[in-house]
Amino acid sequence: LNNGKVIWSKYSSSSFNSNMKVYKNKFLTIDFDNVIRAISIKDGTELWIFKTENSFIKSQKKLSIILKDEIVFFINNLGDVTALDANNGSLVWQTPTQSSLLYQDAFSLENSDLVFENNTIYFSNNKNEFFSIDARSGIIKWTQSINSSLRPSIIESLIFTVSNEGYLFVIDDRTGNILRITDILTNIKNRKNLKPIGFIHGKDNIFVSLNNGRLLIVNSTTGIQEKIIKIHGSKISRPFIFKNSMYLIKDNAIVKIN
Repeated sequence: LNNGKVIWSKYSSSSFNSNMKVYKNKFLTIDFDNVIRAISIKDGTELWIFKTENSFIKSQKKLSIILKDEIVFFINNLGDVTALDANNGSLVWQTPTQSSLLYQDAFSLENSDLVFENNTIYFSNNKNEFFSIDARSGIIKWTQSINSSLRPSIIESLIFTVSNEGYLFVIDDRTGNILRITDILTNIKNRKNLKPIGFIHGKDNIFVSLNNGRLLIVNSTTGIQEKIIKIHGSKISRPFIFKNSMYLIKDNAIVKIN
Protein backbone atom coordinates (compact mmCIF):
# COMPACT_ATOMS: atom_id res chain seq x y z
CA LEU A 1 0.00 0.00 0.00
CA ASN A 2 2.93 2.35 0.60
CA ASN A 3 4.64 2.12 -2.79
CA GLY A 4 2.62 -0.21 -5.04
CA LYS A 5 5.44 -2.75 -5.43
CA VAL A 6 4.44 -6.37 -6.02
CA ILE A 7 5.11 -8.39 -2.85
CA TRP A 8 4.42 -11.76 -4.48
CA SER A 9 2.42 -13.29 -7.32
CA LYS A 10 1.27 -16.86 -7.96
CA TYR A 11 -0.32 -18.62 -10.92
CA SER A 12 -3.54 -20.60 -10.46
CA SER A 13 -4.63 -23.26 -12.95
CA SER A 14 -8.24 -22.08 -12.62
CA SER A 15 -9.47 -18.48 -12.59
CA PHE A 16 -11.03 -17.14 -9.41
CA ASN A 17 -14.79 -16.61 -9.42
CA SER A 18 -15.86 -15.15 -6.08
CA ASN A 19 -15.36 -12.32 -3.66
CA MET A 20 -12.50 -12.69 -1.14
CA LYS A 21 -12.55 -12.97 2.64
CA VAL A 22 -9.54 -12.34 4.85
CA TYR A 23 -9.08 -14.53 7.93
CA LYS A 24 -6.02 -14.18 10.18
CA ASN A 25 -2.98 -14.89 7.98
CA LYS A 26 -4.88 -16.02 4.89
CA PHE A 27 -7.50 -15.02 2.33
CA LEU A 28 -10.23 -17.30 0.99
CA THR A 29 -11.61 -17.45 -2.54
CA ILE A 30 -13.39 -19.87 -4.91
CA ASP A 31 -12.33 -20.72 -8.46
CA PHE A 32 -14.26 -21.74 -11.59
CA ASP A 33 -13.82 -25.43 -10.69
CA ASN A 34 -15.85 -24.99 -7.47
CA VAL A 35 -12.69 -25.29 -5.35
CA ILE A 36 -12.26 -22.99 -2.35
CA ARG A 37 -8.64 -22.11 -1.57
CA ALA A 38 -6.96 -20.61 1.48
CA ILE A 39 -3.89 -18.66 0.43
CA SER A 40 -1.22 -17.17 2.67
CA ILE A 41 -1.20 -13.38 2.72
CA LYS A 42 2.53 -13.40 3.47
CA ASP A 43 3.88 -15.33 0.47
CA GLY A 44 0.97 -16.76 -1.56
CA THR A 45 1.42 -20.33 -0.35
CA GLU A 46 -1.71 -22.48 -0.69
CA LEU A 47 -2.54 -23.44 2.91
CA TRP A 48 -5.53 -25.67 2.22
CA ILE A 49 -8.14 -26.42 -0.45
CA PHE A 50 -11.60 -27.98 -0.41
CA LYS A 51 -13.10 -29.39 -3.61
CA THR A 52 -16.83 -29.52 -4.25
CA GLU A 53 -18.56 -31.12 -7.22
CA ASN A 54 -17.57 -29.59 -10.55
CA SER A 55 -20.26 -29.30 -13.23
CA PHE A 56 -17.71 -28.56 -15.99
CA ILE A 57 -20.00 -25.67 -16.94
CA LYS A 58 -18.73 -22.36 -15.65
CA SER A 59 -20.93 -20.12 -13.53
CA GLN A 60 -22.31 -17.02 -15.20
CA LYS A 61 -22.30 -15.17 -11.89
CA LYS A 62 -19.65 -14.73 -9.23
CA LEU A 63 -20.03 -17.17 -6.35
CA SER A 64 -20.72 -15.95 -2.84
CA ILE A 65 -18.55 -16.53 0.23
CA ILE A 66 -19.10 -15.24 3.78
CA LEU A 67 -17.08 -15.57 6.97
CA LYS A 68 -18.50 -15.69 10.48
CA ASP A 69 -16.20 -16.21 13.45
CA GLU A 70 -14.11 -19.26 12.43
CA ILE A 71 -16.54 -20.68 9.87
CA VAL A 72 -16.53 -19.91 6.16
CA PHE A 73 -19.78 -20.43 4.22
CA PHE A 74 -19.95 -20.57 0.43
CA ILE A 75 -22.12 -21.72 -2.45
CA ASN A 76 -20.96 -23.36 -5.69
CA ASN A 77 -22.56 -23.12 -9.13
CA LEU A 78 -24.58 -26.31 -8.50
CA GLY A 79 -26.32 -24.72 -5.51
CA ASP A 80 -24.45 -26.69 -2.82
CA VAL A 81 -23.99 -24.64 0.37
CA THR A 82 -20.90 -25.65 2.37
CA ALA A 83 -19.56 -24.67 5.81
CA LEU A 84 -15.85 -25.20 6.58
CA ASP A 85 -13.50 -24.55 9.47
CA ALA A 86 -11.54 -21.53 8.22
CA ASN A 87 -8.42 -22.64 10.11
CA ASN A 88 -7.85 -25.94 8.32
CA GLY A 89 -10.59 -26.38 5.72
CA SER A 90 -12.29 -29.30 7.47
CA LEU A 91 -15.95 -29.87 6.62
CA VAL A 92 -18.57 -28.72 9.12
CA TRP A 93 -21.62 -29.44 6.95
CA GLN A 94 -22.78 -29.39 3.33
CA THR A 95 -26.34 -28.93 2.06
CA PRO A 96 -27.36 -29.48 -1.58
CA THR A 97 -30.28 -27.29 -2.68
CA GLN A 98 -30.72 -28.62 -6.24
CA SER A 99 -31.17 -32.38 -5.82
CA SER A 100 -32.28 -33.02 -9.41
CA LEU A 101 -30.16 -30.35 -11.13
CA LEU A 102 -28.83 -31.47 -14.51
CA TYR A 103 -25.39 -30.30 -15.60
CA GLN A 104 -26.88 -28.24 -18.42
CA ASP A 105 -29.18 -26.54 -15.90
CA ALA A 106 -26.14 -25.34 -13.93
CA PHE A 107 -25.37 -22.92 -16.75
CA SER A 108 -28.66 -21.06 -16.18
CA LEU A 109 -28.73 -21.28 -12.37
CA GLU A 110 -28.14 -17.89 -10.72
CA ASN A 111 -27.95 -17.78 -6.94
CA SER A 112 -28.07 -14.58 -4.93
CA ASP A 113 -25.30 -13.65 -2.52
CA LEU A 114 -25.41 -15.47 0.79
CA VAL A 115 -26.50 -13.40 3.80
CA PHE A 116 -25.77 -14.35 7.43
CA GLU A 117 -28.17 -13.08 10.07
CA ASN A 118 -29.84 -14.54 13.17
CA ASN A 119 -27.59 -17.65 12.98
CA THR A 120 -29.15 -18.35 9.60
CA ILE A 121 -27.96 -18.37 5.98
CA TYR A 122 -30.38 -16.76 3.52
CA PHE A 123 -30.26 -16.80 -0.28
CA SER A 124 -32.49 -17.28 -3.31
CA ASN A 125 -32.15 -18.18 -6.98
CA ASN A 126 -33.76 -17.75 -10.40
CA LYS A 127 -35.42 -21.18 -10.08
CA ASN A 128 -38.19 -19.72 -7.89
CA GLU A 129 -36.61 -20.77 -4.57
CA PHE A 130 -35.75 -18.82 -1.42
CA PHE A 131 -33.87 -20.70 1.32
CA SER A 132 -33.42 -20.28 5.05
CA ILE A 133 -30.65 -22.61 6.34
CA ASP A 134 -29.56 -23.10 9.94
CA ALA A 135 -25.94 -21.93 10.05
CA ARG A 136 -24.98 -24.34 12.83
CA SER A 137 -26.32 -27.58 11.33
CA GLY A 138 -26.98 -26.91 7.64
CA ILE A 139 -30.61 -28.00 8.02
CA ILE A 140 -33.06 -26.19 5.72
CA LYS A 141 -35.49 -24.39 8.03
CA TRP A 142 -37.92 -23.37 5.30
CA THR A 143 -38.19 -22.58 1.60
CA GLN A 144 -40.40 -20.07 -0.19
CA SER A 145 -41.36 -19.65 -3.86
CA ILE A 146 -39.63 -16.41 -4.89
CA ASN A 147 -37.81 -15.94 -8.17
CA SER A 148 -34.84 -13.73 -7.32
CA SER A 149 -31.08 -13.72 -7.86
CA LEU A 150 -30.67 -10.49 -5.83
CA ARG A 151 -29.04 -10.26 -2.41
CA PRO A 152 -31.80 -10.19 0.27
CA SER A 153 -31.85 -7.75 3.19
CA ILE A 154 -32.78 -8.73 6.77
CA ILE A 155 -34.10 -6.15 9.24
CA GLU A 156 -34.71 -7.75 12.66
CA SER A 157 -37.40 -10.40 12.00
CA LEU A 158 -38.27 -9.24 8.46
CA ILE A 159 -36.68 -10.26 5.18
CA PHE A 160 -36.86 -7.95 2.18
CA THR A 161 -36.15 -9.12 -1.34
CA VAL A 162 -36.98 -8.06 -4.89
CA SER A 163 -37.87 -10.63 -7.53
CA ASN A 164 -36.43 -10.66 -11.04
CA GLU A 165 -39.86 -9.48 -12.25
CA GLY A 166 -39.85 -6.37 -10.04
CA TYR A 167 -41.96 -7.41 -7.05
CA LEU A 168 -40.96 -6.43 -3.51
CA PHE A 169 -41.46 -9.26 -1.01
CA VAL A 170 -41.58 -8.91 2.76
CA ILE A 171 -41.14 -12.27 4.53
CA ASP A 172 -41.45 -13.41 8.14
CA ASP A 173 -37.98 -14.63 9.14
CA ARG A 174 -39.29 -17.27 11.58
CA THR A 175 -41.91 -18.98 9.43
CA GLY A 176 -41.04 -18.03 5.87
CA ASN A 177 -44.57 -16.72 5.33
CA ILE A 178 -44.93 -13.89 2.81
CA LEU A 179 -46.38 -10.86 4.57
CA ARG A 180 -46.62 -8.52 1.58
CA ILE A 181 -45.99 -8.42 -2.19
CA THR A 182 -45.82 -5.08 -4.00
CA ASP A 183 -45.20 -4.37 -7.69
CA ILE A 184 -42.54 -1.64 -7.58
CA LEU A 185 -42.52 -1.23 -11.39
CA THR A 186 -46.22 -0.47 -11.58
CA ASN A 187 -45.77 3.18 -12.71
CA ILE A 188 -43.31 2.34 -15.49
CA LYS A 189 -45.00 2.13 -18.88
CA ASN A 190 -42.41 0.19 -20.86
CA ARG A 191 -41.29 -2.55 -18.49
CA LYS A 192 -40.53 -5.19 -21.12
CA ASN A 193 -36.99 -6.55 -20.56
CA LEU A 194 -36.73 -4.37 -17.45
CA LYS A 195 -34.95 -6.14 -14.59
CA PRO A 196 -33.76 -5.16 -11.10
CA ILE A 197 -29.98 -5.37 -10.64
CA GLY A 198 -29.78 -4.96 -6.87
CA PHE A 199 -31.13 -3.03 -3.90
CA ILE A 200 -30.31 -1.73 -0.44
CA HIS A 201 -32.59 -0.92 2.49
CA GLY A 202 -32.18 2.55 3.96
CA LYS A 203 -33.85 4.02 7.03
CA ASP A 204 -37.22 4.68 5.40
CA ASN A 205 -36.73 3.73 1.76
CA ILE A 206 -35.53 0.91 -0.44
CA PHE A 207 -33.24 1.90 -3.33
CA VAL A 208 -33.43 -0.40 -6.37
CA SER A 209 -31.14 -0.16 -9.39
CA LEU A 210 -32.48 -1.27 -12.79
CA ASN A 211 -30.78 -2.54 -15.93
CA ASN A 212 -31.89 0.58 -17.84
CA GLY A 213 -29.77 2.91 -15.66
CA ARG A 214 -32.60 4.09 -13.40
CA LEU A 215 -32.70 4.13 -9.61
CA LEU A 216 -36.06 3.52 -7.93
CA ILE A 217 -36.83 4.94 -4.51
CA VAL A 218 -39.51 2.84 -2.81
CA ASN A 219 -41.16 3.47 0.56
CA SER A 220 -40.20 0.49 2.72
CA THR A 221 -43.41 0.65 4.78
CA THR A 222 -45.94 0.85 1.96
CA GLY A 223 -43.94 -0.52 -0.96
CA ILE A 224 -45.09 2.45 -3.07
CA GLN A 225 -42.68 3.86 -5.66
CA GLU A 226 -41.82 7.43 -4.65
CA LYS A 227 -39.25 8.54 -7.20
CA ILE A 228 -37.24 7.47 -10.26
CA ILE A 229 -33.77 8.91 -10.85
CA LYS A 230 -31.92 8.53 -14.15
CA ILE A 231 -28.30 7.61 -13.39
CA HIS A 232 -27.13 6.34 -16.77
CA GLY A 233 -28.40 5.25 -20.16
CA SER A 234 -27.67 1.57 -19.56
CA LYS A 235 -26.91 -0.89 -16.77
CA ILE A 236 -25.77 0.34 -13.36
CA SER A 237 -24.57 -1.56 -10.30
CA ARG A 238 -26.30 -2.41 -7.06
CA PRO A 239 -26.23 0.65 -4.74
CA PHE A 240 -23.57 0.85 -2.00
CA ILE A 241 -23.64 2.98 1.15
CA PHE A 242 -20.54 4.56 2.69
CA LYS A 243 -20.52 7.36 5.28
CA ASN A 244 -24.10 8.50 4.65
CA SER A 245 -23.63 8.65 0.87
CA MET A 246 -24.82 6.27 -1.84
CA TYR A 247 -22.58 5.10 -4.64
CA LEU A 248 -23.39 3.38 -7.93
CA ILE A 249 -21.04 2.15 -10.65
CA LYS A 250 -21.71 2.86 -14.31
CA ASP A 251 -19.54 2.65 -17.41
CA ASN A 252 -16.13 4.13 -16.57
CA ALA A 253 -17.48 6.13 -13.62
CA ILE A 254 -18.70 6.10 -10.04
CA VAL A 255 -21.77 8.14 -9.14
CA LYS A 256 -22.15 9.60 -5.65
CA ILE A 257 -25.60 10.50 -4.31
CA ASN A 258 -25.99 12.33 -1.00
